Amino acid sequence: MAIRSLAPTQSVARRPFTSVRLYDRDQAILGYMLEDLRATLARGEPDRYHAYPPMEWEVNGLHRRTIVSAPLRLNEPGDVYVVGFFGERYLDRDITPLEEANAEIVLEFRNFHGILSYSSMELADGNWANLVLHDLPDTRDQWRASAIHAKAALQLAPVFYETVRIHNGYLPGGIGGGGSIEIERTKYWDYRKSRVWHAVRELRETHHGLAH
Repeated sequence: MAIRSLAPTQSVARRPFTSVRLYDRDQAILGYMLEDLRATLARGEPDRYHAYPPMEWEVNGLHRRTIVSAPLRLNEPGDVYVVGFFGERYLDRDITPLEEANAEIVLEFRNFHGILSYSSMELADGNWANLVLHDLPDTRDQWRASAIHAKAALQLAPVFYETVRIHNGYLPGGIGGGGSIEIERTKYWDYRKSRVWHAVRELRETHHGLAH
């Protein structure tokens, strides 16, 4: 699959999900999930999270979920890395296989100790956004290479999603630093035709050697 390279200010005609105007929206949504995570850590006891229980609630009738994998390390000072997922689903399809795969992916976090937290947020259009925080770039690459994650990305995503965009970046100073997420790279997939369209946009020089 050829990968197209997009300039920082370049949007692609007939592919509105690549619009640079979406960055403000996406960063705001990631920011909401980040603040949920900060609030969860501020009011919780570390021992509560050892079994990775999902914490679920609703805001204006829309579901949110947070899973804290490593509360003690999340509270440590220092930058952490970010993966932000946004997808446009086929809303008329039964998503049971996708939900089952997502549950398996979350359980698999136990095998990747660098995964610090996972958050998801239902959006008003029926889609979901996900936020993963992790400690080192290698952690993301190892997780992405796992059989469960690879199945979701290669087999299920083309069936259930029209388009996907994934942001990579970091959080300066970590959870306790009070900073905002910095997006450095965005990867795009368009599954609407038999030949998948894939592109990458580099926004700035990557932080601490963030891996591709």
